[in-house]
Amino acid sequence: MPLSDRIRRLAHRFSGKEPTDTTVINFQSPSTPPLPPRALSQTLPTQQQQQQPSLKLPRQQAQSSRGCNLPWSTADPQSVLNDRIAANPFKVSKDLIDPCLISQPVPTNTWWQNLLIENGDQPVVTTPYMVRCIDSAVTVCAPTPLVQENYVASIWHDDWKFVLAGCQRRVSHFDPLSVTVAYYQNETQVATVPLVRGSAFVTVVFDVPTVLCLTTVHAILSADACNGPGTAIIRLNSGATWLVCCEGGVELKQNAVSELVSCAPVQGAVRLAMVSNGSSNVNLSGNAVDEQAAVKALLSARNAVPIGGNVIIGSDADGKATFTIAWKTRGNSEHPLMCALPHHQMVLNAAEGTELTWVDDVAAHWTSRGRVRAVLGSRWQWAETLEPLGFSGQSPLNDADTAHLCTLVAADAQSLTDNPATLPPDPYFFGKAVARATRIALIADEIGDAASCDLAASRAMQWLDPWLNGTNSNYLLFDTEWCGLVSQAGLSDPGADFGQGRYNDHHFHYGYFVYAAAALAKLRPAWVKPRIDAFDLFARDYCNTAPTSDAHFPFMRCFDFYDGHSWASGLFAFADSRNQESTSEAINAYYAAYLYAAATDRPEIAQYVRAVLQLEARAARTYWHLGDLTSSIYPEEYACGKAVVGILWSSKADFATFFGSNPEFIYGIQFLPYTPASALLLKRQWVADIWPKFLCEVAERSQSESWREIIHLAYAVVNKEQTARWNKDISSHDDGNSASNSYYWIATAAE
Repeated sequence: MPLSDRIRRLAHRFSGKEPTDTTVINFQSPSTPPLPPRALSQTLPTQQQQQQPSLKLPRQQAQSSRGCNLPWSTADPQSVLNDRIAANPFKVSKDLIDPCLISQPVPTNTWWQNLLIENGDQPVVTTPYMVRCIDSAVTVCAPTPLVQENYVASIWHDDWKFVLAGCQRRVSHFDPLSVTVAYYQNETQVATVPLVRGSAFVTVVFDVPTVLCLTTVHAILSADACNGPGTAIIRLNSGATWLVCCEGGVELKQNAVSELVSCAPVQGAVRLAMVSNGSSNVNLSGNAVDEQAAVKALLSARNAVPIGGNVIIGSDADGKATFTIAWKTRGNSEHPLMCALPHHQMVLNAAEGTELTWVDDVAAHWTSRGRVRAVLGSRWQWAETLEPLGFSGQSPLNDADTAHLCTLVAADAQSLTDNPATLPPDPYFFGKAVARATRIALIADEIGDAASCDLAASRAMQWLDPWLNGTNSNYLLFDTEWCGLVSQAGLSDPGADFGQGRYNDHHFHYGYFVYAAAALAKLRPAWVKPRIDAFDLFARDYCNTAPTSDAHFPFMRCFDFYDGHSWASGLFAFADSRNQESTSEAINAYYAAYLYAAATDRPEIAQYVRAVLQLEARAARTYWHLGDLTSSIYPEEYACGKAVVGILWSSKADFATFFGSNPEFIYGIQFLPYTPASALLLKRQWVADIWPKFLCEVAERSQSESWREIIHLAYAVVNKEQTARWNKDISSHDDGNSASNSYYWIATAAE
């Protein structure tokens, strides 16, 4: 990446999004005795085995949402880092989270992060609703679309407000699929709000008898009792119809133009669901939904109140990764009514032996990532086919390609600096540089060029040592507030290193380090062995699969098991909630962790991460790639004239990047870095379809040779020969790429 592009990316990481000062939870990491360095596998693959694209791992037992049975490590980060620790200066008010939760690592990149940062008053997206929790109120919105040429946004409106006068709130519980907010008055718990992903209802459970007060920004046209006391159908002047269910049969009455109250105190669950928004009351087939049938379906599930969920990952006899989402309900009642996103609908449709029922009497409500489909059932189960994947490419090299690579690899290895001080000081660009060097070493090893392999690996080891022992200028520390590995500059300045000290982009940054560790564990295991605890810290930071055993880091820091992909944004509050820009760098992060686990003889972790990687890739192809797995996600006004989403938010899709609006940036950041894992993202049919429509022109108009190369390389899955002709005169590469890596990708791509 040219220097000018680096500066743009650094300057515009938060462009137009305006993150403000954020605070951080105070957490003191528990003391765990350090373990001795983990022994590396001494049975590394032979060169012939290295030609195989897939790493063969044993079938694993199912693992719960608390992760694998075995951690990367339980070594105390303070010991590993030789006491390089610090408390993040950005602290969260302890009023926003129950003090008992601060004894464990608290999430930094989760879907409900807005509840913990700044004032905790920005919306969270539960799907299909958006919810704001503030002192004295819970506000619910069923968003409506704002569609423009370059973005699709969710319009917020105060559809309903649960008035909880005089109450203060704080997060009281969380798991991978839910968060619960408790409301207190004079330290007495008045109500709890279980915010569960995909719930067809928003629920407030009153723990003490309370007169219910519901207000709306709209005018109430009618409030009619239905199905006996305690339920009412509310029609608003916005055209929307809502269902309100009060446990205990307490009746509701209209008290003002925009206010409902209960006729007596309520104790128990009050559940709120949108029946129709008045403009698109249809199911996924486009057929109109009968309002009475929708109400009946909702009422049948009103007593099954979801309060959380687990995710179980395993593998089946065919080697597929199996996923189970097990919803928890209050009192273990059966079959909650939930909402499935498009990527769920694809696989749940095909799942066999599941006890699920699609409920198409309930409208397919709009969200910014497509319409949801209501489904009744306590367990969602599906399988992900694991595509062949390893250190090598998808197809073998022929003799001519090998001969040409010998020339390229030798030149690339010779170009690697022997002065680490000249390398970028920030984790992102240094990570790209060292991953590039180890990629050159791997290619050299595969083609039998021992001298170039040795030179490139030696340079990478030389560069990494200062980062591992803390003698580089921008050294890494363990943050005892949020339990993570952060850069010194990022800890001091929230805007430095792309917000690294506030946990932005950790999987992007550390994915490159872990890739380098994986390559060196394969090529130079004796060098890695005494450093394995230090390398493990990078993987543990963003990919802690066993938090029960490893309580130093949060569970899977960035990954969202409901949305099926990662969130890159950290401790910054946004009205659009969470976001992720580069799906390809997210893919690289889990690919790197998978390779590292396999190369260091940890097959259980490798299997777990490989499953997560496959889900991340499918979500990327569903929500970032327009017209890849589906063409029905986004409205035509946005979808026409483009083939990717640049930044996906919880409630918005942007054709943009944080560092510029050039089309080559928007497309290219979804493609780099090119590794064998790029095959999970770049499929022949999709690239062949979008090339003449968009990518060809994007490449031709690129002002940067390195960005033009990134676009051109995607075409290798369609036509290797043409891509090679375009690429032969390229002299300037992205700072994470090289001439040998580009040629290797072209030569081994699966057409």
